[in-house]
Amino acid sequence: MPLVADVPWSPECGENEQPKTFKLNYYVDYDRGIVIRPFDPDAHPFELKVNGWIQFRHHAFARSATTWTDNAGVTRPIRNRNAFDIERGRIVLSGFAVDQRLRYFLQLDGDTDGAHLVDFFDYWWGWKFSDLFQLQVGKRKVPGSRQWLMAARRTRFSDRPMANDFFRPDRTIGIFGVGQLNEVIHYEVMLGNGYSSSNVPNADSDQQFTFAATNYFDPWGNFGGEIVDYDYTEGALVRFGHSFVYSPNSGDTLGIPLGEADFVRLSDGTRLTETGAIAPGVTISSFDVVLYGLDFAWKSHGWSIDAEVFLRWLNQLEGNGALPVTSLFQHGYYVEGGRFLVAKKLDFNLRYSQVSGEYGNSSEYAAGINWYPTQSNQLKVSFDVTTLDGSPLQNRSSDILVGDAGTLFRTQFQAEF
Repeated sequence: MPLVADVPWSPECGENEQPKTFKLNYYVDYDRGIVIRPFDPDAHPFELKVNGWIQFRHHAFARSATTWTDNAGVTRPIRNRNAFDIERGRIVLSGFAVDQRLRYFLQLDGDTDGAHLVDFFDYWWGWKFSDLFQLQVGKRKVPGSRQWLMAARRTRFSDRPMANDFFRPDRTIGIFGVGQLNEVIHYEVMLGNGYSSSNVPNADSDQQFTFAATNYFDPWGNFGGEIVDYDYTEGALVRFGHSFVYSPNSGDTLGIPLGEADFVRLSDGTRLTETGAIAPGVTISSFDVVLYGLDFAWKSHGWSIDAEVFLRWLNQLEGNGALPVTSLFQHGYYVEGGRFLVAKKLDFNLRYSQVSGEYGNSSEYAAGINWYPTQSNQLKVSFDVTTLDGSPLQNRSSDILVGDAGTLFRTQFQAEF
């Protein structure tokens, strides 16, 4: 490809006049997204790639109980549901600017759960020193779970497992280090505002930072971004990984938690900072979170399996009164597996996940299919059925709400460019 393009342009040339030319410094292309690229990136260091995707979903929930009572003694209704959603409608802008080493990433999201308002989901700038290390500053995911870090459009079912969403962190603002030690070892480290402080203003945040790190190892070659074996792998690919998060949370006054601390729940779904969650009349306002996750994935000839174990300690519990315990231990896991019945066309999947702790145990059973009508993973139709026996999770993105006992049906159309 030439470094510059000479394009004739002369609307009023006479017969003997040579048309004038002007030079194109950029061209437009499609490469898994619409891209504007320079012919000579050294002379014109700017690139823009635009991606977009949508998940249009119908979900219906048939309850098997009418109410649930949390550990603080509060009884709440369980509702039947039947609705259409735009679960994720996203535009992503990425590339480099000023210098080929100065990278940027901006992801905008609008969905039904967010009242159709546009949100800055991720926005960071990074300096790529080499493949070994890139320093990023801005807002992005806390690296605390393998399937959480994977794109939501690459999940095996319509959404992530219940156990994953219960334990995983969220987004935060901070400093991130990302790199490859070689072609098969990837790592991420972070120092940020909080475990789950995506849109929490500084007035509702404490003065303590969260530390997180993750890495994975692909000993048999690049595993890729798909956990299903869409490419029908010859031989086999495996991935081993683990993640660690340490997040201290403290209120300014005992018994008055800050908004940043609202994310943690007991294993029965009770919010940890709810008055009476552990002791009558006592509100917990300070605690430390330690999360460790261990993950594994394998795929070969259309078959695939992935799993992750979560261990979470809630330490240094403090509130405005006496507590029966000063620490809690929660654990859980998920296991998923599936097979393509028709290569690059139709796959079938199963899932089991569990959350356990001092205040309750809950499980998720799911089965589903994915249909790729154009034999491309950029267009997918999914249907799955999930049985819940009392969810500890509150997550409208997955349509699983706290206390849910019953059966959830989801049908989803997903398209991307």
